[in-house]
Amino acid sequence: MVVDDDRLICWGLERVISAKNFHVTTVNTGKDAIFEIYNVAYHSVFLDVHLPDISGFDVLKEIKKVAPDTHVVVMTADDNEENRSKALNGGASQLIAKPFNMPEIEQVIEQICFSARGLKKTCPTTS
Repeated sequence: MVVDDDRLICWGLERVISAKNFHVTTVNTGKDAIFEIYNVAYHSVFLDVHLPDISGFDVLKEIKKVAPDTHVVVMTADDNEENRSKALNGGASQLIAKPFNMPEIEQVIEQICFSARGLKKTCPTTS
């Protein structure tokens, strides 16, 4: 799942992630992300910190409460030590700074897949 209020970022991430044979859901608010996480099992979530309704850190907390094995990649334009600490201490797999490039996202996807247990079960193979 991709959670970002910037529809262009959602579109770009959806294209890159779906090219790796993942099904992608995009949502633009924290409330919608929390609804999704309660109703669908996600392997990974790309989560923006600054959402229009609630903090991405609050969404991260809810994701980890409901689905602790979900990999969460926090995205922020405010790449500072405080945000990095909040993200990683909150259970995020990693934090990436905006703006990012799509090869960087591809690398993050590969890292998540190769660090996951049961690689063949959790990550699609690309041909």
